[in-house]
Amino acid sequence: MNFPKYYIGPMSKNVVDCVIDHKYPIGFIPSRRQVDFCGGYVNGWNTKSFSKYVNEKNSSILLCRDHGGENQGQEIDDGNQSFLNDCDNFDLIHIDPFRVSCSMLDAAERTKSIIENLWTKNPTMMYEVGTEEAIFKYEPEELIWFLEYLCQELTLKQFHQIKYAVVQSGTRLDLSTRTNTGNFNNKRLKKFIDVVKSFGLMSKEHNGDYLTDSFDVEVRFESGLDAINIAPEFGQIESEYYLEESKKDAEIFERLYELCYNSGKWKKWILDINRVSKDQLIMTCCHYILSNQEFIDSIKSHFSDSDSVIKKRINSQLKLLNEQTKNYRI
Repeated sequence: MNFPKYYIGPMSKNVVDCVIDHKYPIGFIPSRRQVDFCGGYVNGWNTKSFSKYVNEKNSSILLCRDHGGENQGQEIDDGNQSFLNDCDNFDLIHIDPFRVSCSMLDAAERTKSIIENLWTKNPTMMYEVGTEEAIFKYEPEELIWFLEYLCQELTLKQFHQIKYAVVQSGTRLDLSTRTNTGNFNNKRLKKFIDVVKSFGLMSKEHNGDYLTDSFDVEVRFESGLDAINIAPEFGQIESEYYLEESKKDAEIFERLYELCYNSGKWKKWILDINRVSKDQLIMTCCHYILSNQEFIDSIKSHFSDSDSVIKKRINSQLKLLNEQTKNYRI
């Protein structure tokens, strides 16, 4: 299987359509909030309808559940129903119990149990294990222990279905400023990569947003990183367009701000609403409401060529990713 270097969050239908038509392999990483068995904020898709839409247009795209598990969706739950639907519709599941785990042992036990349960449903399902630094920070030595536990406790066939382990090099996102605020440590990254390779797995880093205009991505691939996730950055391409266009009409701008503010989606990213501008709030959470009928009726309806312009911008960013990975593709 030709595993891609990049996995993109399906932040909107425009992003999905551009990736589907893209020349080089790119995978999708829908979070449970974006696309789940009970729906999500992206285009009204659920797991089955999203999978059907993508596969009918480009069956070679890998569909990977991002951060699958307990309390990772829009409602508090055990994640089991979501996992079972993923088994029928996706190629790869990121098992991430770290948000509800109290220790590395707890996370390892939960990961093992989930893989064993899903094995009975779909023995060909592939997996990604571990998590990003913002959720649960661990060291290379701890990842060794974690992977050794899975190797010993799972059957050999079950362990071989694990394809990726998440490595941590210091990345953290700030959507309000559109920056990667982490402190990148290449020495630390290389240690993680060596650990992952020693188990015959591929390394994947999350939160690769806002790095594509620098050499930070190329440094990662030169160090041996196999894949990287990008999500909010592509959603904010669309948000930026609507911010720019709405500012040409004060009434439309205020309506856009009102919709974003009332959505409450900014609360995850902004601690003090009084310290950010209206522009920042819109850029932080506009992508969450792109499929809302209120947004379509009162904002998008004013811009007849919006999808065409937005897709050109998304495609430009995808081309930039191509340039950064052309020397590292198999």
